[in-house]
Amino acid sequence: MSNYVILENVADERGESAAKVARTLVRLGCDLYLRFAPSRKPRSGVSFFPEHPNEQMEHNIGPGDHPLTKESQETVIKRLGRGDASTLGLFVRIDTKVDSSTTASYQIELTETDESICVVVDSEDAAKLPPPSTYQTASGSMYPAPPEKKIFEKFEKIKIHNKTKPHSAFVVVAKTMMKIKRGEAWKKLVDLAQKSRGQTEVTLPGWGKIYLRRVRINPEQEILYSHEQFDYDKSENLPDGVKIFNLTAFNTSWTDYK
Repeated sequence: MSNYVILENVADERGESAAKVARTLVRLGCDLYLRFAPSRKPRSGVSFFPEHPNEQMEHNIGPGDHPLTKESQETVIKRLGRGDASTLGLFVRIDTKVDSSTTASYQIELTETDESICVVVDSEDAAKLPPPSTYQTASGSMYPAPPEKKIFEKFEKIKIHNKTKPHSAFVVVAKTMMKIKRGEAWKKLVDLAQKSRGQTEVTLPGWGKIYLRRVRINPEQEILYSHEQFDYDKSENLPDGVKIFNLTAFNTSWTDYK
């Protein structure tokens, strides 16, 4: 029986973006799947029959890993490319056994937002991926650090003691010492959060040791942070010790610091 692995985890291990890994898999003829974890609340979608486009009915989606339709796979890749992890409006294919000799196949459109749903891939398909390129930002020493990573490390020991928020402290270093532009500075924060994922301690120039994680539903705009490990990726009902900052707050700090 095949095992399925989370696409984002595969991408992290390779030091590549999820969109790039997904695109490569699809080009290899592999499928992308959505994982529906067990839930107390029933998940529902709308059945769509290509041969009868005007006929639709509500369909309950049980837990499991279900393949995306070819069109929705392309949609997922485009969404991932712009940092959008939402699944609303995607179509999955669900095969239901009618009797011992008959199986009915349904295309189900997801009609509700559910942050617990994630993209997964067949582990055997993931094994078909070509080796990642030499300069990738994978965790640990799996791949050599690119030159820009070494430049970033030069400023890790600097601390700005009069700032109370990590993004504000980093702004000072990025703007006055690293001499980088605002957009590039924010991207470095996002990349560092992706590397940390709330589980790996990283060093943020201007601040020091910290745990970061991107908000799953808004990964390019919001970042969670804590001084301890955490396993949470939503922007609301934050656990004790976990705080959040966003691109708007970062931009304000950048503009205010002269």
